[in-house]
Amino acid sequence: MMGKMPEVQFHPDAAARFNELAQEILQSVASFGPIEPGPSGTGQVHPVAEIPASDIIGEIKVQKSAINGFGEEVGRYWDSKGLKVGWEGEEFERVKVLARKFASASPIRGQVSETFLSNEVFNWLRATLEQERGDALSDHIAQSCSAAIEDHEIWIPIHRTYSTQDFALGEVEFRTVSKAMMDDWFSRLFPEVVKDPSAAYAINRERSHIQACIAARIRVKAERRKAREIAHSTANEAVGLLRFLSHVNWTCRIVSYCAPLGKESTLQSTELFVKDGSILNRQKAAIDQGPPAWSIDDARNLSPGLLEDLQKFAADRRSTEFRRDLYDALQLHSRNSISASVSHKIVFVIAAIESLLLRNSNEPIQKNLGERMAFIIGKDLADRKRIVQEADEFYLIRSGLIHHGQEASGADLEKIDRFFFNVWWTFRHLLTSVDQYQTKAQMLSVLEDRKLS
Repeated sequence: MMGKMPEVQFHPDAAARFNELAQEILQSVASFGPIEPGPSGTGQVHPVAEIPASDIIGEIKVQKSAINGFGEEVGRYWDSKGLKVGWEGEEFERVKVLARKFASASPIRGQVSETFLSNEVFNWLRATLEQERGDALSDHIAQSCSAAIEDHEIWIPIHRTYSTQDFALGEVEFRTVSKAMMDDWFSRLFPEVVKDPSAAYAINRERSHIQACIAARIRVKAERRKAREIAHSTANEAVGLLRFLSHVNWTCRIVSYCAPLGKESTLQSTELFVKDGSILNRQKAAIDQGPPAWSIDDARNLSPGLLEDLQKFAADRRSTEFRRDLYDALQLHSRNSISASVSHKIVFVIAAIESLLLRNSNEPIQKNLGERMAFIIGKDLADRKRIVQEADEFYLIRSGLIHHGQEASGADLEKIDRFFFNVWWTFRHLLTSVDQYQTKAQMLSVLEDRKLS
């Protein structure tokens, strides 16, 4: 009786080429001599926990790899009859290239990670050489991908960000992680009451990081690792757009912690108080750089209509060249709000606004940028003159910071803040008028005509 046909099927010509490349790689396997015992550790790193044999389910698999100074895998091996066998250098690169070719094949493109495919290719190569299997590599990859590609619903909690209403930005839904959800999950994790106070504290602390926060909800069909990659990439962009709501963008002095949990860049100081070589106590404290929590409801009240504009834009962000340019500029601008350094904030803000308001790198920056911002958001002649002047003042400070390493003074910070607010308001205005332009060139031509009218 024939087994179920795999859902993934490669084109016959592609499958034949994959199998041909696999046979070439099989011929290049090398032995790297007898297996040598690993170096004995001399460090005194303290283990977090010990896992007894009774808690280990299934076979323990050890992957032996060679890693270069950039953290890249440049070789992989297995033990075969007392010898270290595998591929390294250029020969191992051929294994990775084959995995990438599979990843770009139409049946699985965008649904399977290169890491998954590299592992499956290597496992097939090893098992074939050890005479444990006799199928073709393309058939093995098709079977493995068919089993691995699934529908996933992934929620990525956002650090201390709250909303009383669910909402969406494009394909990403933002929903609150409710107490009922956490009750159900933790009752299954810990069916019995945890009596150890320290363990209970750790559990409650973990729960408090997630419960009541909003989470980016993403649905994706892919292999598990690829699904996680897609979910995080999609959530990062949606959260970047969401941060445009925050007043943190109006100043260079504070930081937003609105980011996927674990990426919030919170800082903490730790000091050991020592006397006569003995540690007396430890002091830990958070280094606050901005609001510790963020309410989307408060942000909506502060900027009425902005979330709705962001929602409309996110739902149709690629249909015209101008929409694509504005979206990319907003993503770049969003990185300033999570940067702690004033100079880093400046880099992201000017890179974002210059990418949208300058034709090319040959244009005079200060004159054109200041005037174009002025004609986008200036209410009258006096207001436009003020905006141009504030742009000129900012670029003098920017030159000192970027080129000469000069620290910004209190007065400088006020000037930077005024420029940051003008940039934010420029983007805000362009969001409301995004349908007036098809291209950036068209927008710049309209601004030039407005200046001469």
